[in-house]
Amino acid sequence: MSHEERNVLTEILANAIIIGLFLWFLVAGHSAGRFDGPDGVQVWAVLVLKLIGASIAIGIVLAIVMAILWQVVTGEKTELTRDERDRAISGIGWKVSMLGSAAGFVGGIVALALGASIILALNLMLAGCALGDTGGNLAKLHAYRRGL
Repeated sequence: MSHEERNVLTEILANAIIIGLFLWFLVAGHSAGRFDGPDGVQVWAVLVLKLIGASIAIGIVLAIVMAILWQVVTGEKTELTRDERDRAISGIGWKVSMLGSAAGFVGGIVALALGASIILALNLMLAGCALGDTGGNLAKLHAYRRGL
């Protein structure tokens, strides 16, 4: 397994953890009524900013831990070179990620146009970004496994 494939698998694992955290905090906040009232959008935004910071930290820590575990288990040294194939596969993943993010944005705008709450629209946009990133990583993994 190449270094880039391991990175993609690590990103998929990090995405799963992060999406779980986002869902947990957002559902709990919604159930507790934290997003109701005139300052609800501000409370939502502060929570999301904190979760974004936590997701960055989780991604970094998980990447380091997985790299160390891989070297300990296999004894292989990590090869950090990227070739044209890796760049092409990254482009595929980027396109899928952008499509997912754009779909979430348009979904949020459509929800607002149909009378949904701003919190629902923002959550749709957030979900589009999260699912787009996960979809992009799955597309990259598929391209690596398919031998592109």
